[in-house]
Amino acid sequence: MHHLIGVVEVSSQSYPLVIKAKVNIGDLPYLQKINEQGERPVQYHHDNWVENFPRILSLTRVEDALEINLFLEHRYKGIFMPPKRGGRQNINGGITLLTLFCIAGSMRLFLKWIEEHDVNWQEVYAVNDTEQAKYWLPVYRYRKYLIDRVVAGEIGRDTGNRYLSHVRQFYEWAFKQRRIDKIPFEYKKQVIKKLRKDGGVDLLFTNYGFERKSITVTATDLLIPKKYTQKEITGSNLSPYSEKELEYLYSTSELAKEGSQRKVDLACRCGLRAIEITRFLASSVANPRLTNKKIFYVEIKGKYGKLRTIMISPVLMQLLWQYRNSDEYITRLGKWQLKHGNTDGAFLFLNRSGGQIQAKSVGNIVFKARNELRSQGIELKRGFHDLRPTFATNLTMFMLEKHLPIGFIRFKLMQLMGHASFSTTQMYINFAESTSFDQQMSSWVDKLFGEFLDPLKENMVALKKGKKDE
Repeated sequence: MHHLIGVVEVSSQSYPLVIKAKVNIGDLPYLQKINEQGERPVQYHHDNWVENFPRILSLTRVEDALEINLFLEHRYKGIFMPPKRGGRQNINGGITLLTLFCIAGSMRLFLKWIEEHDVNWQEVYAVNDTEQAKYWLPVYRYRKYLIDRVVAGEIGRDTGNRYLSHVRQFYEWAFKQRRIDKIPFEYKKQVIKKLRKDGGVDLLFTNYGFERKSITVTATDLLIPKKYTQKEITGSNLSPYSEKELEYLYSTSELAKEGSQRKVDLACRCGLRAIEITRFLASSVANPRLTNKKIFYVEIKGKYGKLRTIMISPVLMQLLWQYRNSDEYITRLGKWQLKHGNTDGAFLFLNRSGGQIQAKSVGNIVFKARNELRSQGIELKRGFHDLRPTFATNLTMFMLEKHLPIGFIRFKLMQLMGHASFSTTQMYINFAESTSFDQQMSSWVDKLFGEFLDPLKENMVALKKGKKDE
């Protein structure tokens, strides 16, 4: 067990957790003598302290969590699967902490599934040697779980495959470490063939002496097939809601519930992810009638615990204020207070027991609405996460129509969405520039973001002034 200092929570409050801490991953460990507490502390001949190192914490699957933590350490040290030449790495030769946190998040989800279904992940032998029997193995049952989430619109196919990729790495590591007797899935060689369409030389696919070219790749069936990819808008991998789809969504009995509607509002009008909505603090909500603010700036915790500031219009803040003072919320807040002794740090959205809601329950809002619409003969192919690109593309369209400078649009969109990569932000801008909204949609966007215009212009002027003062 490695020495931890200053444990800080960075995920939701439900177990298992991903925590970050100052960790000693030194070399040549040894046990000291038993201390007064009856413990034998671990020491290292060579200390190697790392700040903000991700650790998995579980109350029911301690041994499994320890296995995963050792896997994370070996990836960080480069003992297992070191980065390819030219790839990003840390001073120890392994992957970066940012990548490690991404893997830790995937493994937390896998461990949570293991706990909920009482599964032994080390089960690697099928009851008999048939194609059907292998699908009862834990890894393939987990694959089915992720496929169901993709179909429900809770996650994208790429996200699901990223989760599976990290689980495959964990099993490969466990096999190498002799934690399991065999890898429960297979890799197969596949030949990708490409017909020659021009007279140019294609070195990648060249197979000397033949017009038909091919390349051999390694593949596995432990992934989510393309048939489960959410339908995309032509020419883009973004899937924002249309105005009609939003009308359908808001017309359902599920969205008639005040709590459900406010969650969808925060995604559609502010670009919040489901996990970010679960962390939205009640203290962030104020009565807009007691102030002349044109806009409300609220700090939220995004991916990997990264903080960012979002913009909330007075109209939406009034709706949030009404929900915070509703009978439903006051009842749930009372249960929170019984557990915690006060209402400090209470979230705006609590479950019936007065605890923090889960991201899955937020995503299920659209899943329930879709089922309701399907019974009416209406197919809604969007998921909850598609409300986020709906916000981004519509806000970008609004700023373009108001002739705000493209440089400012890039800056503001990246800031509000919390993108780590500029290329992601540019994708929304390219989509907005290439998409023609009809007059009705344009009117709806103006109504939605009209209160943003003056604060955006003031922000732009302040930025320009700041540059001149430097």
